[in-house]
Parts: sequence; C-alpha cells; structure tokens
Amino acid sequence: MDVGGGGLCACSILPQPILSLLIKNSANADLLNSATTRYFDKSKIQFYYKDANNVIKQLNFGINQPFTYTNDLKVTDYQLVSYEIGTLAKSIDTFYLKLGDGIVYEVKLKVNNTIIEKLMINNVELSKEFPAINISPINSIYTFKI
Repeated sequence: MDVGGGGLCACSILPQPILSLLIKNSANADLLNSATTRYFDKSKIQFYYKDANNVIKQLNFGINQPFTYTNDLKVTDYQLVSYEIGTLAKSIDTFYLKLGDGIVYEVKLKVNNTIIEKLMINNVELSKEFPAINISPINSIYTFKI
C-alpha cells in the first residue's frame, strides 16, 4: 500500500479505450436523435459478442448527448458509447451491432493502449469524426452511415 503518494489509489482512473459511434443515414441525419425520422431508440439496439461457447454476451453501452468539448470543438450528434468494448477487444475479435429490426453488423476494432485506432463494420473501415484531434476520447469517435 502506497500511503505516501505517487502510486495508485482506489480513486485513480485507469485510462481505457472508449468507443463513441455516430450513426447517420445517407442524408447525414443523426439516427440516435429522437427528433430524426426512423431513429434508433436505445431499447431497440443490441450490442454484443459471443463467448467461446457461442453464447451471446451483451455489451454495456449508453447514448450520450451532443456536447461541447472546447469553444472550437463541438460534437453535434448523439453517440453510442461503450466503455468496455476497447478492453474486451484485446481478447475478442468480433462484436455485433443490431439496430432495430435490421441486419446484424459485424464490428471489429484495432486497439493500441488507450486508443481505438481502427474500427471496421462489415469489413469496411469507418472514418474518425475528428481525425486531426489526438485527444482521448475525441480521437475514438467514429461515424457509421447506414
């Protein structure tokens, strides 16, 4: 136990890779925003993986509201956010995302320490929303167009 400082304590936050996913339609409308026609309510989204016995394990995720990071950097869309997928991706190759009654998308990530460097859905690499920003978690926001 390190009482004198300099070590970890129970309140220390350990950095972890965080995935933030913007989901948009072909017209670039935010499909996680309830004001958008045919949006996806959180209760209609499934995000999961399969264990070694092919049993489905649900991922914890949330829907975050748009926010202002700095005066010059605003995230104007809702985001599907998972705090555990980045850590799980170190030992699990494939995740699955089902939006409403639609198809199931295959999700794969490349994680480097605390950053999700690459995100692929159905073998298509997604673009980062802010590719020039190298600040976590802003550098792990991706856009998925369906």
